[in-house]
Parts: sequence; structure tokens; C-alpha cells
Amino acid sequence: MVTFTNVKTGEKISRRDAQDEEFIYEGKPLLVETDMDGVITYANRRFVEVSGYDKDEVIGSPHCVHMHPNMPQVIFKEACQKTSEGKTWSGYVCNISKEGIGYWTELTIQPKRNDADEMVGFMATRRAPDADKLEKVIEEYDAIRASGDANATSQYCGEVFMGRGACQF
Repeated sequence: MVTFTNVKTGEKISRRDAQDEEFIYEGKPLLVETDMDGVITYANRRFVEVSGYDKDEVIGSPHCVHMHPNMPQVIFKEACQKTSEGKTWSGYVCNISKEGIGYWTELTIQPKRNDADEMVGFMATRRAPDADKLEKVIEEYDAIRASGDANATSQYCGEVFMGRGACQF
């Protein structure tokens, strides 16, 4: 059991340890918005349902609650680096539900900016992954994890150019 604190309510939220079960997400996009500290400020209904948490548990929780422990940490390190630089990042990730069940998605993280063009947070959109590509992704991630290389990169993840003004809200 893993426990986190919801910074909005102060309540403890728990997640079961990772189970030997996972699935490929196939529904409509899952949307989450966070502040600059990675605390969830918005989640659409579909994300709440798939995550297994109540909406009151999700809003105010750290985004890392949903990161599967079997993912190579270097993937998240790269995502954090790119997005903190104001860039858009996309890659394949396995998230984890409250019940400890993994689910694979293609994730895109974009910076959110205010009217003064200051970064105020991030928007993460998860979509159904390309099933043909996913098998290769999993093999590559297993190899990255086995290598222990803290600087490894994945051909399935990286910076995405969305065009000027694509992240304006």
C-alpha cells in the first residue's frame, strides 16, 4: 500500500501496490490539469473513472500518484525536464489505478500559460496507444530498466513541437 497526502484536503489517499495485471486504455481522452508543483487541479470524468479514485481524492493529489512504479524513471525525468522548459512532451506510459492495476496510454503534456505568457501549470492528455507500437515500447522500456542507465532515451518519447501559441488557454 502506498499513501499520499491530498494537499487540498489534507486527507491521506492510498493506492494498492502494483498488481500483475494491466490493460491498454481504449476509450476517449483522459484529461488532467496540474499546477506548477504537479498537484492536480482538474480531471475529467473519464480520468476519475479509470483511476478508481473519487473526484475529491484526485483533485489536490500529486500527479505522481498515477505513475506506475515499473515505468523507467528516466522517462518521467525526461518529461519533467522538457515540460519545465515550457516544451510539449509526448510518450507511452503505464499509469496505475487506485487498485494497483496498470493501464497503458499515449500521454501528451503541454504547458499552460496565462495572459502574460507565464507558465501556470500543465495539461496532460492520455489517449489510446497504438497497439502495434506498444509491444515494441514495452520491450524497449524493459531494456532501459534492465540497463539501469539514468540517461537512457526512448525512441517512443520526446519533445513535440505543437506550433506557436498551441498551449495558450
